[in-house]
Amino acid sequence: MAQSEAGDRDGGSGPNGKKSKRELAQQRTERARERTLLAKERTFAAWLRTGLAAMAVGFGVAELLGEMEPTWLARSIGVALILIGGSLHVIGFLNYRRTLRVLEKQGMRGVPLWVIGSLSTVLVIGALAGVVLILVGGR
Repeated sequence: MAQSEAGDRDGGSGPNGKKSKRELAQQRTERARERTLLAKERTFAAWLRTGLAAMAVGFGVAELLGEMEPTWLARSIGVALILIGGSLHVIGFLNYRRTLRVLEKQGMRGVPLWVIGSLSTVLVIGALAGVVLILVGGR
């Protein structure tokens, strides 16, 4: 392959396909922003996983240990874990929103906030419904 073809393929703008220091710095900055956005999306997913796990453990405690005496103890622990799980969804959303706003000012675009907000809202509603079911459907 000829030098000029290699330079074109690599996006080089100087002789022999070499980029200027400024172009390289801009490219590194852009890649850093992309990595930040991807990291924030992974972090949001981790908040969701942790919240769902806390909710699942809460349901499990309330259901499996609900027959033990005193019954209020297992139900209280279950409700507390479910509420913690729901809170983690809210915290994850708020963290994502804060970072996304900063990145949008720099021209980056991530998953639309309405999608993340809708998902978080559904999960919080699910947590609250679970709490109601445990409290109302208690033995």
